[in-house]
Amino acid sequence: MDQTFNFRAAPVPLRRRLNPRTIALAVAVLVVVLGLVSFSTWVVGSERRSMELAAQPEDSTAMVSTISGAHDELDETTPLSGRLAIDSTVRADARTALIAARRAAAGSATFLDAGPGQLGAIGSAMIFVDGSSQAPGVVSVAATRDTWGAAVMGPSGVCYLLRFAPGEGITYGVGQVCTGAAALQVSAPSW
Repeated sequence: MDQTFNFRAAPVPLRRRLNPRTIALAVAVLVVVLGLVSFSTWVVGSERRSMELAAQPEDSTAMVSTISGAHDELDETTPLSGRLAIDSTVRADARTALIAARRAAAGSATFLDAGPGQLGAIGSAMIFVDGSSQAPGVVSVAATRDTWGAAVMGPSGVCYLLRFAPGEGITYGVGQVCTGAAALQVSAPSW
């Protein structure tokens, strides 16, 4: 036996180093898969909620007719109360036009400053005219020194008239002639 020292290294197991690109690719794939799963879950959940809402019975008081369908369902035998329900937005347009007229005539002693030109310049979504109203959103207006009137044709075919005089307040009417001048003559306390 030889007395010399022989250093023999023990076998070292080889460690594989992970490639940084492989790690990045794995993370990217994981993010994409999680995104697809969460999006799919959201789509399925919202579809189920939509189906549940569609299956619920509708409340008849919450039902609103479309403008095109409202006129087709009405005839001369439909009571005024039914027409009032369909034309609620048109009545609101008449009230909104009055607010715009009061704003246009502010600082003036007369309503003559609240004509179609002045009201159109305020920037409302409605159309103001001198002639007759032929459709919802078209407001016929007329004014004297101390009285202002508006008329709006509803989708049911009823014209809603509104008159304002500072000493008398607001009066209402319905009619076939749908002009602001006709509105200057109304005197009912409500529609």
